[in-house]
Amino acid sequence: MSKKSTGNGKGGRILFGVLATALAVLLFFGGWITSQLTLDSELRSLIRLKNTVQAQYYEEITDEEFYRAVFDGVNDNLLDKYSKYMTADEYAQTLSEAAGNKSGLGLVFLTESADGKAQLLITRVCGNSPAEAAGLKAGEYVLGFGESAQTIVNSVAFNEFSSFLAEYSAGETFFLRVRSGDSERVVELAKAEYVESYVFYRTNEKSFCFTGNKARDLTERGEPLASLPSDTAYIRLTQFNGEAAQEFKQVMNLFKTQGKKNLVLDLRDNGGGYLHIMQSIASYFCKNGEGDRPLVAVADYGERKENYYADGNYYHEYFVADSRICVLADSSTASASEALLGCMLDYGAVQYGDICLSERAGEARTYGKGIMQTTFPFGLIYSDAVKLTTAKILWPVSNNCIHGRGVLKTDGALSVAENYVGDNEINAAIAKLFA
Repeated sequence: MSKKSTGNGKGGRILFGVLATALAVLLFFGGWITSQLTLDSELRSLIRLKNTVQAQYYEEITDEEFYRAVFDGVNDNLLDKYSKYMTADEYAQTLSEAAGNKSGLGLVFLTESADGKAQLLITRVCGNSPAEAAGLKAGEYVLGFGESAQTIVNSVAFNEFSSFLAEYSAGETFFLRVRSGDSERVVELAKAEYVESYVFYRTNEKSFCFTGNKARDLTERGEPLASLPSDTAYIRLTQFNGEAAQEFKQVMNLFKTQGKKNLVLDLRDNGGGYLHIMQSIASYFCKNGEGDRPLVAVADYGERKENYYADGNYYHEYFVADSRICVLADSSTASASEALLGCMLDYGAVQYGDICLSERAGEARTYGKGIMQTTFPFGLIYSDAVKLTTAKILWPVSNNCIHGRGVLKTDGALSVAENYVGDNEINAAIAKLFA
């Protein structure tokens, strides 16, 4: 009697295994072919280029190096200067810095004079930074640096200074020689991690800034601004980042407690930041705005528009009928700063004659950035991302867009000459505004 196979023996298992392997191979190649066909021809060429370069180029090219070059090409040659691809590390750093977390010295320099000569002119000292704690001030020039006070090397080249700093870790001290006016001094300094503060408050009697591990302590420090009238306060807002909205609220409450009537708001060198912080700060300046949350900006995406409202409407809680608000600005006053200016102008908190522009390279104007960027992460956490220009920013009442123009003297704004020595530029602006 012949035997029939039921498929449960050894031969059946072998046949089943062969068929399963063949099916897996077919599915793999079918999936690979399908994925390739769904790619643009240019992307398929990019993959072939990468594979050929890595296989045949005489030096090793890693995946990271190859794609970094591709992304740099997108950033440099395709997108505008406000848009960029960010790696996961770059995006994480951007978020951390936007929250106010910084490391280093906290100095911002102008590295070239009007006649093109190298210089290390301090234009801003970041709030709550090692540089601020060491007593460095805007308007001072760094003339040299060294391991000790006795080994300072004269140099005003920014690349040499950067190379020098790169040799030092956080906490390791070094020395700078700086000049203010006709006097020179040596400053001991060290890099550190810190939380930056963005708001400074001064009257003709006192000066305040934010200090502490989280930059939340309103501390009396610095020099009063003697040129201010006794009923006037001065607030400098350096960026719309971190806890700037809460800091601004605290100093406005101090303004109210002190019984001040007029305000000088300094937006020089404020390149902007986050729109939600501008919405909060604009709440104090919607003089003729109606309702509890006046419109402060409109994002025009082309096919649609999105309205942005103030967090509140506090003008009449802090200012009286004859209060005067003045604004200092320059060619680095941009983006959210110009949106705030537009809100103040549209709601009558200031007129153009209340704005004083500091000359920069012989020109008096604000920057002229009336566009908004949106960041799109590619994952939920620790993701790479792309920041893209997505909309124009319109002023709330006039629908004016400042982009490519800025606020100019021809609008009726005042101006003062460029002067980085101490408070000279501020004093000149106050003299003109309150003449």
